[in-house]
This record gives sequence, C-alpha cells and structure tokens, in this order.
Amino acid sequence: MELIIETRAQWPPPDAPTARLPEVPRFDTSAFAPLLVAVGERCLTDRYGAPPLPLALGPRTALVLAATRGDVVTQAAIDDAVAGQRQVPKPLLFQNVPSTALGHLSAVWGLTGPLVATLAIGDLLAAARTTAARVLATGDADQVLAIAADPGDSPQAPGTAWAHLFTTGRT
Repeated sequence: MELIIETRAQWPPPDAPTARLPEVPRFDTSAFAPLLVAVGERCLTDRYGAPPLPLALGPRTALVLAATRGDVVTQAAIDDAVAGQRQVPKPLLFQNVPSTALGHLSAVWGLTGPLVATLAIGDLLAAARTTAARVLATGDADQVLAIAADPGDSPQAPGTAWAHLFTTGRT
C-alpha cells in the first residue's frame, strides 16, 4: 500500500532549534508529553488550522506513537519515591503511560480513531510508517497521525520527534 504524507512536522522546529516546548496541563515532571503534543499539534495545525478536526474526520483518524523509549524522567521520579519509601504522587502514575500524551491530543483535536503505541527498535521513522500502514490497511482509519519520538533524559534535553499525517489517497 502506498502511503501519502499529507503534512509533516518535527521538534525542535528547523526554523527555531532552541524553541521551548509548550506547557501541557497535568504533565509537568518531564518533557515527554510536551514533546509528543508539540510535534503532533504542529502537524495537525499545518493541515487543519485550529482544533478540533472536522467532526467527520475524528473517528477516522488514528494515532500512532513509535518511541525509542518511554518517559524515563517520570519513571525515575517514581523509582526515587519507591526507593525512599515515599508515596508515589498519583499524577506521576498517570504521566508515566506513553499513551496519555496521545490521549491529550485526542481530546483537544477530537481524534477518536484507533491508538497504537509501540517501542521502536531500529529505524524510528520506519517503525512509525510501518505501524501507520498496518492501521490504514485494516480499514479502521482513513488517516494516521504517526509520531516518531526519541525522548531525552531530562526536561532540559527533551529529545526529538517527527510527526507525519499519512493517508492512502483514497479519502
């Protein structure tokens, strides 16, 4: 199946390599969620303007995340609390799940199609593209916002991410 890239984005943006990530409500321990949200929003905004998507597109738009690792900053905060025999703050447990950032994007943009999060081994962009192709092949979506992320290990070094909005050209 041939995939068409309708639009794309990356973080940091090529025209602003020192740009700061936007704040995302309820995600304040690490830069993982803001990284995913920033690149996803840049991609969707380029294609559709302001959120939400047109009502008919939401259920037919899937989200894919292919990441080299999860949110190691939040996981380290959880590990520290456990090692210190302190109660783990509940927001950390919420933030530690990679799909919660995608859930934020879904809520803001009205995306209600399939959601897939996977660990990418090898070529990050190829993993995102292959997963997007599989989702489109099922017929459960007409387009896929695929995010490929290589998250950093501190809020000061958030990492890099790319987003592609894929279709098959049949929509």
